[in-house]
Amino acid sequence: MKKVKTNMSKEIKNKVGLGGLVALIIGGTIGSGIFALPATMTANANPLGILIGWAIVAVGMFALTSVYRNLTLQQPEIDDGIYGWSKALFGHLGGFIANYGHGIGDAVGNASYLTVIFSAFGGFTLFRFFGDGTTWPAVVAASVLLWLITFLVAQGVKDSTVVNNVTTVIKIIPLAAFIILALLNFHAPIFWASFTSTRVFDAGSHHWHQVSIFAQSKSVLLSAMWTLIGLESATIYATRAKRLSDVAKATTLGSLAIILLLVGTSVLSLGLLAPSQISQLHTPSMAGLMAQMVGNWGSTLINACLIVSVTGALLAWITLCSEEIRLTGRSGSATKWLNRLNKHEAPQNALLVTSGLTQALMIVAGYSNAGYLVLLKFATSLSIVPYLFVSLYAVKSVLAGTGFAQRSRAERVRSGIAALLALAFTVFMLYGAGLQYLLLSAIVWETGFWFFYQGKKEQQRPFTIVEKITWLAITLMALAGIYGLVSGTINF
Repeated sequence: MKKVKTNMSKEIKNKVGLGGLVALIIGGTIGSGIFALPATMTANANPLGILIGWAIVAVGMFALTSVYRNLTLQQPEIDDGIYGWSKALFGHLGGFIANYGHGIGDAVGNASYLTVIFSAFGGFTLFRFFGDGTTWPAVVAASVLLWLITFLVAQGVKDSTVVNNVTTVIKIIPLAAFIILALLNFHAPIFWASFTSTRVFDAGSHHWHQVSIFAQSKSVLLSAMWTLIGLESATIYATRAKRLSDVAKATTLGSLAIILLLVGTSVLSLGLLAPSQISQLHTPSMAGLMAQMVGNWGSTLINACLIVSVTGALLAWITLCSEEIRLTGRSGSATKWLNRLNKHEAPQNALLVTSGLTQALMIVAGYSNAGYLVLLKFATSLSIVPYLFVSLYAVKSVLAGTGFAQRSRAERVRSGIAALLALAFTVFMLYGAGLQYLLLSAIVWETGFWFFYQGKKEQQRPFTIVEKITWLAITLMALAGIYGLVSGTINF
């Protein structure tokens, strides 16, 4: 197995340095979520519930990033992040489910990015026909943009990384400006007026209803999680990094910058308008808040910056999700067809799979009017199981002493605490997401069966009893998910 990894690593000549990895994390994480965050947070929560939800997410995600950093440094022989750790825990099937599910989840996220880009265009008078990003003109325009960016990614990692670095710098400037303006315009009475309230305004039904503080904080989790998905970007790209130590450093630096931006924008917004008013703002809600502070030009600025920001994030995620799918074919967990690189060292077949799925989802969104929030919740749920696998492997590594032969007892204890916190967080996230999202995730895993089956044939490995039972369980869950969607018992 090590020989295969070494040979495949030598095929990659254009490596990414520390700066590129940090930009990849920020570029991939700071996308549509932060611009829509005020409204998505206040849809079912008031300030106290939002703060509790953020506290849970912040602790959990910092624990997860600590796990990523620790495993990268302690076990450098595993150079393919989530996939490698999941495979080390549960074998080829575990690695495949983790990375295929995460990669397809990112492809779903790309559909939400495209939706919110053209929803932002819809905020301009000239482009009203784009509406909320799910009108047919928006779907057609989004499809063109999707394949243009896919073509750019297919030209190679070096070119797409440069573009991502530029868009990352562009997106941070307006966000910093928003935070400064929000500090200057913050009104404490607005913030405290509904601080502990259990009355929440539902923007969809336009009715008030009672929601406990616990339920409010739980509702915040998926929205907050979506804005933090991407912190693992450097580990996904570890096989293309110049040094594995840069992966660990980039994860720490990127995480700190992202948390400051996300918490700053979402919490300070609560001192500008009441939660019931924020939840009714047009997507992206940050544009409406900016208009409240400085006038209509502020809304125009945020919409323009969102378009640049999300296009940059889309570039990062089209790159990342295809890389995740490629890794499943790199070491035999799926057909080697997925691992095929073109002359620019881009994963051409994996790109076709992920961008093709994103295209299909855009068409479905056009038919069903499934907007930004629906897509982001589905995308987020697909990331929870891979995070659970990684957390479990980190706990196992600490208990078994894997990677700690030359390390101090104190480091092992710290690693154990981070692993246990990450595990508790991912279990709570599964509870918060609910059974319906696990069933929907099973539908996605089922679509990858052919790739896994072909990988088994190419490696001449028969299915084990555990693999047969697992695929049977996934199939039954997927059928239950499909029935739930058709019957209406599963809805968003």
